Amino acid sequence: MIEAVGTVLRCEGGRVTLTWQSQSACGHCEQGDQCGTGVVAKALTPKSNILTLPCGRDYPQGTQLRLGIAESDLLSASALVYLFPLAGLLAGAILGQQLAGSEGGSIALALLGGVGGFGVARFRARQQRQRITILGELGQPVANA
Repeated sequence: MIEAVGTVLRCEGGRVTLTWQSQSACGHCEQGDQCGTGVVAKALTPKSNILTLPCGRDYPQGTQLRLGIAESDLLSASALVYLFPLAGLLAGAILGQQLAGSEGGSIALALLGGVGGFGVARFRARQQRQRITILGELGQPVANA
């Protein structure tokens, strides 16, 4: 199970809206500042994400929740997002070469196939069930004095 910590923005109607900061894996190995990827990751500001999940109880704003996703679910979602557009791109390029017989036609159909593959991946992703679950509560917000 891959875990992250999210902060409750609001909770209403059996749904909780959370935010969390994306973290790079860079900087956690022995290479440190020697790695170009790690240097780039440190230069970029972390991205804030927002997610709405179903919940069985109310959480006050500012509550820290532990979120989880199974490794197999993450791998299948990644395959969906990356492989469908890539397959569409390759299929479009092959079809364009067969039909048009020119480089321009091949490139045009490859791009069209890639966009079509992206559309199929997006459609399939919206049909799948929610994969992220709330594993537990880490703590209530601290009241300001």
